[in-house]
Amino acid sequence: MYIVSPSERRRLQRIAEKNADTTCFSCREKGHCARDCPKNGLAKEGEDGGRGSKQLGICYRCGSTRHTLSRCKKPEDPLNPLPHASCFVCNNKGHLASTCPQNKSKGIYPNGGSCKLCGDITHLARDCAIRQKDTGSLAAVLGVVDEKDLGADEDDFHTIGRTRQQLDRLDKHTEKLQRSMGVKVAAQSGTIIQPFGKLPAPAKKVVIF
Repeated sequence: MYIVSPSERRRLQRIAEKNADTTCFSCREKGHCARDCPKNGLAKEGEDGGRGSKQLGICYRCGSTRHTLSRCKKPEDPLNPLPHASCFVCNNKGHLASTCPQNKSKGIYPNGGSCKLCGDITHLARDCAIRQKDTGSLAAVLGVVDEKDLGADEDDFHTIGRTRQQLDRLDKHTEKLQRSMGVKVAAQSGTIIQPFGKLPAPAKKVVIF
C-alpha cells in the first residue's frame, strides 16, 4: 500500500488548486490548460506519444528541440512565420492561439483585458514595444522608418520614457498591494486568479463603561 507523505499531499493540493483556476485557451473552461483540453484532441495525442507530446518545447520557426523561438537564428518567412506552431483554439498549425482568426476578440487574454500601455491583445504590457529601452524600438513606435528620415522630436522620447517609468511604478505598487492582500496573479495575463487567503477582519472596537 502506497502512503502519501504530508508534503506530497500538500504539493498535489497546490497543483489541484492551480488547475482549478486555470482557464483553457481552447474551450474557455476552467480546470485545465489548452494542451490537456479534452475537446481539442491534443491531450490524447500527447498521452499516446504522438504529435501532442512533440509540440512542447520546440522552436515554432524551424522545429528544433534544442532552442525556442526567441533563440532561433533562422530568418523569418513573412508568408509562414511559425510553420511548426500548433494553435490550441482551432487545432491547426502555422499560428498560435494569440493570432488565431477564431480568437480575435481576446488574443492572449482568455479572461479579457489588454496591454495596459497600448491596448493591444496580442502581447503583455511587459513586452509592449513602447516599453523597450533601446532607441530603435522607440523610433519604431514613433514611426521613424529610416535614419535619413526626420527623427521624432526629443520631447516625444522623454514623454515615452516618463510613461514607461510611471507604468513600472504602477506595476511595483500593484504587486506590493497584491502580496499584502495574499492574492495570486496569473503569470501570462497578469490577472488575479485566486486569493491565497481571506483578508483578516477588522478588529472590533470594544468600549468599556
